Amino acid sequence: MAKFLFVLSRGPEDPIRAVRCFQFAKIAADKGHEVTVFLVDDAVYFTNMSLMERVKAPTGDEMNGYWKFLVEKQAKILVCKPCAETRLIGADDLPPGCEIGTGVTLIDLAVDSKVFSF
Repeated sequence: MAKFLFVLSRGPEDPIRAVRCFQFAKIAADKGHEVTVFLVDDAVYFTNMSLMERVKAPTGDEMNGYWKFLVEKQAKILVCKPCAETRLIGADDLPPGCEIGTGVTLIDLAVDSKVFSF
């Protein structure tokens, strides 16, 4: 199967892109592909589960269900270290299923993956 890397840079101000990123990541994981979601910039705010649970697209799709599915499928959800630190989010603040990553990690993953950016 293929490797897919979904890079989300938009935060709560753009719920449509956030939901679509996780929706497509869910579809890829459901088809058996290896999936990684990398949160950069304001997307790191979605590691706040109380916030993420309220994110919905106008179509009714909810980010929460896609997120939970990805965690259950053991997809990687990586969080940009400097982006998180700038927003006062530390490794201990991350929900289950999330890990800290760096720009080097992102580029290394991109080498062998089909990349989608939201």
